[in-house]
Amino acid sequence: MINEVAWAGTMASAHDEWIELHNPGLQSIDLNQWVLTDGGDINVSLSGTIRSRSFYLLERTDDTTISDIGADRIYTGALRNGGEVLWLKDPTGAVVDSANKSGGGWPAGDTASHASMERIGRGDTPGNWRTFTGYGGVGHDAGGNPIAGTPRHPNSSFGPTPTSTSFTPTPESTPFPPLSMLINEVAWAGTHASSNDEWIELHNPGAEEVDLTGWALTDGGDIDITLAGTITGHGFFLLERSVDSVVSDIAADQLYNGVLKNSGETLWLKDPSENLVDSANSDGGGWPAGRSSPCASMERRRGVDLPGNWASFNGYHGRGHDSDGSPIPGTPRDVNSVHFPTPVPTRAPGKVRINEVLIRPHYDWEGEGEADTGDEFIELYNDGGEPIFLGGWRLDDILDGGSRPYILPGVTLAPGDYVAFFRSRTRISLNDHGDSVHLLAPNGRIIDQIRYLRVRAYNLSYGRLPD
Repeated sequence: MINEVAWAGTMASAHDEWIELHNPGLQSIDLNQWVLTDGGDINVSLSGTIRSRSFYLLERTDDTTISDIGADRIYTGALRNGGEVLWLKDPTGAVVDSANKSGGGWPAGDTASHASMERIGRGDTPGNWRTFTGYGGVGHDAGGNPIAGTPRHPNSSFGPTPTSTSFTPTPESTPFPPLSMLINEVAWAGTHASSNDEWIELHNPGAEEVDLTGWALTDGGDIDITLAGTITGHGFFLLERSVDSVVSDIAADQLYNGVLKNSGETLWLKDPSENLVDSANSDGGGWPAGRSSPCASMERRRGVDLPGNWASFNGYHGRGHDSDGSPIPGTPRDVNSVHFPTPVPTRAPGKVRINEVLIRPHYDWEGEGEADTGDEFIELYNDGGEPIFLGGWRLDDILDGGSRPYILPGVTLAPGDYVAFFRSRTRISLNDHGDSVHLLAPNGRIIDQIRYLRVRAYNLSYGRLPD
């Protein structure tokens, strides 16, 4: 459908017009040989593909009309401010959609503010168009000014309804207010068990239970989830990718398919009337929070979907375990860690040290009855004056590579005490040809590290001096 028409241009130039198409269906559409025309100087032969529930952006003359969002197609011709008709035709020449088919003045949009004309209903009638509400605008014009519209994004039609509109939705189609349901946490980096074990959490900030039947969560690509079930007042709804073992000890409310790109993408949450209720990372760039190594979820802090309103899981108050039994670096189906007070440290930071590493054992140091590579160990020492709880701390050899990080168990290391972690448990392989070992706090900060060169002798450890 013709979804948005910026016939008044932008603040930078009234000539910088743009048009947006939208595919509300469940299948991608090949636009080759489709035509968008006004029957006069605008006669655009389309090309490319528009994905399910996605958008297609046409910019007039050049790709600087919207300076920070690339056009799918450039066209020539002018949209008359006095109004005209746009026709969208398929390869057979059949009219699929139109905009302002009455042929009079544009039913929406504004010359003074350069606000776009947005579609809010399926049919091309005056009541199914609305002027951009000023809420949720996306992109900037050639002069760096905000675009008064939502190019390649869902329309702002969920915003405050102008008193002049005659459109009154039926009770069944009454849109949910923005932020009445939240995308609350996104584990785009997966878990310690697997980067593929992604999960997403919704949150109902209201007091009443909400039926999610017919709601949709989508990235406009391979993630396109039709939700089902209910979410209690002030409750949570957990979606796990592919299988229900992503969070092994917390059951998923729904499974989904598709991949969250580590480089970033946008998630959209829509009610049954296809009104946009919330989004995550609407800027479309890199994720504003979360971490891939060591992995941590992206948590909602507050309010609207702005980069500053997201934070990375802080390492405390985590919940659940992954498919390998390691703690989940997030809070699935629970209050986000950013809403808890940061624990007050009972020690000076950095008082836990890597004291010794044994790389090439030739003795049964673990006492398991056999000398093998499982007897490699990493020893920690508490040289502070207070006991330190090690739960959630991590050992790793090569950051962002090498062995999978080992999450320390919930043991407390008393002042002056030592504890050794053997390879049989950590699965950290210390390379005879040289390697590094890192100790990380629950928030991912490196507390201590050691590097060593090639080790030729058996049972020769690297130790800190003084011990």
